Amino acid sequence: MPKLNIASQITFLYYHDLAAAQQFYEGILGLERVEDQGWAKIYRVSGQTFVGLVDEAHGSLKARPENAVMLTFVVDDVPGWYDYLREQGVTIRREYGRSDTIQIEYFFAEDPGGYVLEFERFLKPELTAVFHLQP
Repeated sequence: MPKLNIASQITFLYYHDLAAAQQFYEGILGLERVEDQGWAKIYRVSGQTFVGLVDEAHGSLKARPENAVMLTFVVDDVPGWYDYLREQGVTIRREYGRSDTIQIEYFFAEDPGGYVLEFERFLKPELTAVFHLQP
């Protein structure tokens, strides 16, 4: 295989109500908007990883009542995010918990378009070194 590079990654999500999604990702999650194309907004999640929000009326795909996509945010303070999102009135799909089997702590929330958002922290030191920001 030739040496081909992937420079960054964007996950695009499609919405009936782009304004509600924009308010959620900017106002509640506090993500930095790096591009505004009018009917599509792109936000930096971390480093070179981004999430794009698209108005289904203009995008390539349509929003669906139930989405087979889960966007996972790896965070250092899962209980802090859990408490904060509950205080903001965000729907919690699965309560805060820990999995001893795969050694994570996590919870699931829902964004305005019905997408499931997982907030998790890896507990295995070798995975913490891969997925968590290092000072």
